[in-house]
Amino acid sequence: QAVKYGSIGLVALIVGRVLITGFVAYWKATHPEPPPPPTVGFGKLPALRFDKKTISDKPSSYKLETATGTTSEFGDRAKVYFMPKSAASLLADQNAKTVASKYGFVFKPEVLGTEIYRWTKSKPIASNFKMNIRNMNFEFTTNYLSHPEFLVNSETPTGAKAVKQVKSFLKKSDLLPDDISSASAEIVYLKSLGGELAPAASQSDADFIQVDIDRVPIDEVYKMYSPEGYKASVRAIITGSMSGADSIVDLEMNHNDIDYDQSHTYPLRSSLSAWKILQAGEGYIASKGKSDQAIIRKVSLGYYDDFEEQDYLQPIYIFENEDDGFLGYVSALDPKYV
Repeated sequence: QAVKYGSIGLVALIVGRVLITGFVAYWKATHPEPPPPPTVGFGKLPALRFDKKTISDKPSSYKLETATGTTSEFGDRAKVYFMPKSAASLLADQNAKTVASKYGFVFKPEVLGTEIYRWTKSKPIASNFKMNIRNMNFEFTTNYLSHPEFLVNSETPTGAKAVKQVKSFLKKSDLLPDDISSASAEIVYLKSLGGELAPAASQSDADFIQVDIDRVPIDEVYKMYSPEGYKASVRAIITGSMSGADSIVDLEMNHNDIDYDQSHTYPLRSSLSAWKILQAGEGYIASKGKSDQAIIRKVSLGYYDDFEEQDYLQPIYIFENEDDGFLGYVSALDPKYV
């Protein structure tokens, strides 16, 4: 009897242990401990600096037509990153002249302000190189649309080759940032029509290729958006009629440093409340689109990367319709912390 009831007791203990362990695991899975509150380590943040828009720049109404019929949820918090401002340097003047010389601008620059220099040259085509000597952001422009020879026998490069050319152009003067060097790019093939650029039907039909290289997405998920919509912090236009660095006929760089080691989490407003703000006409419209009524097909979370220096990289809700061209933003942070 001792063996009999002892065996029954042992089996009961084993089964009971399994049941209790399973119940504890189930309870923890269905009743997880709440995460720690957002750190909010930077204190109250400055509001995002959106450009003023006129009534004609905004749609008259908005309509939500996503796959689910509503907005998605993106959690209760997001990271905010510190963005250190560029400091003036005694060597800024010489550093800027060194960079310009690497691109063939060897003559004395025109001083447009305390921080802006502009160089010019005439060969191989008329070109300007304007740089902010403090943060090294620049605009390289040419009169390429005035050269009809660029439209004859132009072999527009592939997207991969064009991206490589742009990165090599920046690397030549040590201006290629780490968060750009490993980033992918958006490619648009362009055709010249009446002295203006328009999207081309294909690579074979294109006269130029436009390359937009943005930072690597935050957490490899959340993309950057600029005041000019999909325009990245590095945008270039390339011709197939010239080779090497000369093939880049236009390049603009608006890149400000982010300290990826200094970040804090902040509470988010709901995407539905952001949608109501957009409906009320209080969002930022980066692109109005083709229609006076904005049809929203997609709602996502991303980050606002201003071309001007800002103190913090902050999250935004993005409302878009790629078919129509509409693109609008609303700050994603809980307004109590802004």
